[in-house]
Amino acid sequence: MRRILVLLLPILLFVLAGPAVAQDRAAQLDALFDRLKTVAPEDEPALQTQIWRLWFAYDGTDPDVPGLLERGNTAMAKDDYTVAEAAFTAVIESDPAYAEGWNRRATVRYLRGNIQGSIADIDQVLAREPRHFGALSGLGLCRIKLGDIQGAIDAYQRVLVIDPQMATAHTQIERLKKLQAGDPI
Repeated sequence: MRRILVLLLPILLFVLAGPAVAQDRAAQLDALFDRLKTVAPEDEPALQTQIWRLWFAYDGTDPDVPGLLERGNTAMAKDDYTVAEAAFTAVIESDPAYAEGWNRRATVRYLRGNIQGSIADIDQVLAREPRHFGALSGLGLCRIKLGDIQGAIDAYQRVLVIDPQMATAHTQIERLKKLQAGDPI
């Protein structure tokens, strides 16, 4: 019996610490996003990387999710979008609160040409993490594919509210405004 308790103690501590881990993660993200608004352009990529690490880190309770994420990421890297989408769908079904599961599937759906499905998943990401500049950038790409130039500009402007230094958002807005004005790109 004592041996079972010794084995179960780390699991119990993890379950009890779950809310504290989530609160710590939220506090870290808040601090990083505050810094992102005033960071020097040369320091912006490092801050983005720290944010992405926190977004990717799975702090939920389903032990299958990390393996499913790995399977989906590996499949996506090999352009096996069918397997990747199935893996990310399984992540979402296992833990619908995990925003990055939705974001990964949105990416795969975009790559497969399912733009409406991608937008639906982006909406789910943003419902869970409204500051997700990656999802907003993806929304901009989706709007471009649909020919919604103003919608794409709006998405990239939302990115700049979160990350004023993001060069790709600035470039896309400039390019899209020229397109909107009828200028050649």
